[in-house]
Amino acid sequence: MQVIQIGSFAILLKWLLLGLSILFGLILIKLWLRKTQENGIHKKIFDLLTNGLFIGFFIWKGSLLILEPTLVVKSPLSLLYFTGGRIGLFWAILGSIIFIFYRARKLTIPHLFILQSGFLFSFAVISCYHILALLFLNDDNKMTHIILALFAVIIVFLSLSKQRIGSQKKIFSTIILFSFLSIFLSFDFTSSPTEAKKTVQENQGVDHKTVKIGVEEGKKAPNFQLQTVSGKEMKLSDLKGKKVILNLWATWCPPCKAEMPHMQEFYQEQERKNVEIVAVNLTTAEKDPSGVEKFVKDYGLTFPVLLDSSGQIGDTYQAFTIPTSYIIDANGIIHKKIVGPMDKEMMNELINSID
Repeated sequence: MQVIQIGSFAILLKWLLLGLSILFGLILIKLWLRKTQENGIHKKIFDLLTNGLFIGFFIWKGSLLILEPTLVVKSPLSLLYFTGGRIGLFWAILGSIIFIFYRARKLTIPHLFILQSGFLFSFAVISCYHILALLFLNDDNKMTHIILALFAVIIVFLSLSKQRIGSQKKIFSTIILFSFLSIFLSFDFTSSPTEAKKTVQENQGVDHKTVKIGVEEGKKAPNFQLQTVSGKEMKLSDLKGKKVILNLWATWCPPCKAEMPHMQEFYQEQERKNVEIVAVNLTTAEKDPSGVEKFVKDYGLTFPVLLDSSGQIGDTYQAFTIPTSYIIDANGIIHKKIVGPMDKEMMNELINSID
């Protein structure tokens, strides 16, 4: 499972590739419309598609309010940092389609032409996405990406080759056929988060006692001992045999506040699954250290919250921007460092990506 850092935001690589693919689709459809339609019609259709995309984006962001209302109520900032994930994306696509056809009726644009434009755009996006996925996603779905990219490229070619192929009806029926095949084969894109793949493999099959200690991916997480907010002593090494999300945070940090309800719900869902969350508060960065306990109570956090009263752990784990999280396997090996807030979907994918 791959993540890209953009400032303090952590973005799943697949969403970034999807964004680039949408941009490619817009460029292609604009060139096609400019070549085949009069300027007035070309502008109307392109504006309709771009407005549909914006509507879809806002539905995708806002769907979190419907899918996870309790999380949004606890932390309204979730709407800024997170989306509705895969289910929200499905709603966004459906909402965009409804909007585009509703507006097309008012603009008196033939539905067949809207369908052709929509399919050309969609499969331009699909072809670009799967080509990029083939190049940049380290997963086991290489053949799926190749097949889907090939189908989509054929569809785009057929749409652009209207003069040579024949009537629009023939092209459209061919597109429909390939559409069903592609939807059937693309089921992996909307499948469960458990298909996330490993991000670190170098230390498989080796003696973990010989792995170097450090905060880089593939190294053994430095051990530490701190007090919890309740006054108990706790070591990171006490959690050996469990997958661990080590989170470094502070009460004044807005993305930390957005992340905490997601972390708590994830923790509750992972109960008895050999997964642990350790939240290390950077106490030296707090204006009022006594406010940490109140924060924990207000947010109803039940996972261990430790106090880094000396600032040593924050320095060791290079928490220069917060929140900073480390995904650690059952042998204490760091698999991923995330700078920025994580939602529940990302936590599930990260944890499921390691053995």
